[in-house]
Amino acid sequence: MDKLVSEIIEKCNGPYKDKDLAVIEVNGKDNKKFLQGQLTNDIIGLDPEKYSLSSYCTHQGKVIANLQVLLIDDKVLLLLPKSIVSLFIDKISKYILMSEVEFIHNTKAKVLSIVGEEATKILANEKIQETYAYKKVHGKDILINMSTSFMKLCRYIVLDSKIDNNIEIKLYKGTYTCLIDLFNLFTRLNEKDIEKFIPQVLNADKLNTVNYKKGCYTGQEVVARTHYLGSVKKHVYLGFLNVPNNDEKNIINNDGESVGELIGDVLTFESNLLSHCILRDSCNFEDLYINNNKLGIITMEDIA
Repeated sequence: MDKLVSEIIEKCNGPYKDKDLAVIEVNGKDNKKFLQGQLTNDIIGLDPEKYSLSSYCTHQGKVIANLQVLLIDDKVLLLLPKSIVSLFIDKISKYILMSEVEFIHNTKAKVLSIVGEEATKILANEKIQETYAYKKVHGKDILINMSTSFMKLCRYIVLDSKIDNNIEIKLYKGTYTCLIDLFNLFTRLNEKDIEKFIPQVLNADKLNTVNYKKGCYTGQEVVARTHYLGSVKKHVYLGFLNVPNNDEKNIINNDGESVGELIGDVLTFESNLLSHCILRDSCNFEDLYINNNKLGIITMEDIA
């Protein structure tokens, strides 16, 4: 695992277009109040210089979307996968009623993921050293520090579609677009994964995507009860296979017993495939397979 991570840090250094991530602008005088009653985290009390991670759930507490939330002037920005934008807006808009709030998919916005030495240099130049911190740069652009203890990572959002001339864009066939969220163990749910998992399974308590002291929100009763009962026995981990392609999702142990599944976006790095997976916490991480291929596991403790 350490060798693979080192290779990723070395070879993925630089900025990449994150073409699969959408920017939603939530406008209107009731935008914060409305989102406070819909999302799992505290929106009203959010520090304007710190982003938060949050989830939008069904009434049964199952996650529809994982979101990155930022306050920019009088707007709330939400980052989520493009593949579920229409579904998300359709579902949450049903509850607007008399609230003055509007959800707009900013199709002109571009998101960059910046990794390694390039991220270190940019964050130092802009004096953003604290994780979860962000600031406006070069006018309307937004720079976010999303580093882990072993890898400098940042996200650069261009709201008006003009990429800053100081940042060189590398595409690499789009294969590194989800790198930041993979290593932060923040799962980008796609359409086939929605409404299947409660926030705690998706590492809510370690990522602080749920505020248990705020008031009511959609799914709050189930999410709170699960937290206080401590009944969650499976979580998201980062898995990797030494194969370039894989269509199988089911994870089995040496006895052929199903113990988990791959979920969310997949990243292909040379001859390796990286993906989030849901696994029983009690399973033997040294004894996991997909299609007879050994599945390696990187835990949250490995990348904290």
